[in-house]
Amino acid sequence: MILIIVIFAVYYVVNDKKGKLEVFKRYHGEEKRIVTAIDDIRCFFDMREEDEYTLDDQTWYDLNMDEVFRKIDRSYSSVGEAILYSMLRNPLINKEEIVERGKNIEAIKNDIDLRAKLKLIFFNLGYDKKNRFIEMIESERKPNKSKYIIYNILGKVMPITFLLLSIFLQRPEFLAALALNMWINLFIAEKERKNVSTGGLIYLNRMLDAAEKIGKLKGESIVNNEEIKKVMKGLQGVVSKISIIHIFTMYGGFLEIFSVPFLTVESAYYGVINELNDKKESILKLYELLGEIEAYISICGFIEAKEEYITKPVFKNQVNINIVNGIHPLLEEPVANTIHLNKKGMVLTGSNMSGKSTFLRMVGVNIILAQVFDLVLAEKYEGSIFNIVTSISPKDDVNAGKSYYMAEVEGILRIIEALKKEVPVFCMIDEIFRGTNPIERVASSAAILEYINRYNAITFVATHDRELTDMLNDKYEFRYFAENVDKKNGMTFDYKIKNGISKTRNAIKVLEYVGYPKEITEYSKEYAKELDKII
Repeated sequence: MILIIVIFAVYYVVNDKKGKLEVFKRYHGEEKRIVTAIDDIRCFFDMREEDEYTLDDQTWYDLNMDEVFRKIDRSYSSVGEAILYSMLRNPLINKEEIVERGKNIEAIKNDIDLRAKLKLIFFNLGYDKKNRFIEMIESERKPNKSKYIIYNILGKVMPITFLLLSIFLQRPEFLAALALNMWINLFIAEKERKNVSTGGLIYLNRMLDAAEKIGKLKGESIVNNEEIKKVMKGLQGVVSKISIIHIFTMYGGFLEIFSVPFLTVESAYYGVINELNDKKESILKLYELLGEIEAYISICGFIEAKEEYITKPVFKNQVNINIVNGIHPLLEEPVANTIHLNKKGMVLTGSNMSGKSTFLRMVGVNIILAQVFDLVLAEKYEGSIFNIVTSISPKDDVNAGKSYYMAEVEGILRIIEALKKEVPVFCMIDEIFRGTNPIERVASSAAILEYINRYNAITFVATHDRELTDMLNDKYEFRYFAENVDKKNGMTFDYKIKNGISKTRNAIKVLEYVGYPKEITEYSKEYAKELDKII
């Protein structure tokens, strides 16, 4: 009877696995439904040291990269989403590394069977819902060798000794000593309940299990396989202790009754904690290696969802940017745009809502995708390796007593500081110094943009200031977006970039379009005429 149950259980497990593999083979490009809070996802990124060319929070926010990350992410585990996020925050600046990463992604994309097996492994790894693993790693728990030794003596040495003595010497006092030993252990286990936090260790155990399974897979397309095996060798002592904890805490602690009298979990826990600080970098390395594989799988799904738009970038040594029919990944019905610039910056003018900010973000996001995953959403992409710094949406900070203008000033200073680095700068500025008066805004903007233009940099600046375009006439190229207004269709936009400088304004037209009282819009037009004579 037991044999029949075992056979059925094995049959069910095998067939269930086959069924899941078929599902994973069939579905690649679907966007993720389970949404983890960004603050939880970025915990790994926040605990690691930033690289020299890490995207800072302002640039990340300006380019709506949280939403771009969501669009790309198709991971099934915390390691996958955490490392995908970290990768996007750290564009590569070495051409060979970018190309190598692109080859790794392509290899996983083309091996459908392997990808399905990997997805099943990560599906079983799952999410560390309360970030207990990262919390454990960050907490720097102090080793306690004395507890480890004492609990092993109380939980293993003494019970076995008392039991053997009672059997061989037939002395009841040894059974009494064993009972007292068990009672002491129960008391200790209760006291340690608040100290022995196994949540992070349980997720680590699942990571180790995932790494072991990936190590057994065969195929040249398995990225990081040899590195994973090497890291796992150095973690064997941790593996055995965590396995014990996992066994006695699984099924809601059903087996706890067997472990408590012998302090099994407590002694294993302090054994792991004693090694954790020494093994911390190896464990984080494993986290990164596993996450990198699943990040590539996410990219494969994204590529298949956007295949008609995706191509490979070509990196040039000279400072330039050349994008043919580039689109923004967040738009369901994107309008493609083309831009060619060699060293010179670009001043972008045009009406409100005409597409200036979306265009800026389209270029910025494609540069990031090019340097992170060796892909772009465009028919053609040629460009330098860039250090990307933006100032599109600076925010005032009431708590810090910081005005909007001060936030702008500090945002632009980031760009100026970046010019000192070796890698050429690609910077984008939307409405430079909009937080101050027109005269000083135009004067300081012109001076800053001329200064940036002397360095290895390409600057895109969007502005409504016509005076600024006059002052930069021979130093920057000019493009614009426009709207169409007619009585039948009202106000419409084609969202296509054009050569030259916009000659129109539509702020008051927008007021009319959304239904402001005619009295306001008519007065606005009169005031605008008067101001045109003064400014």
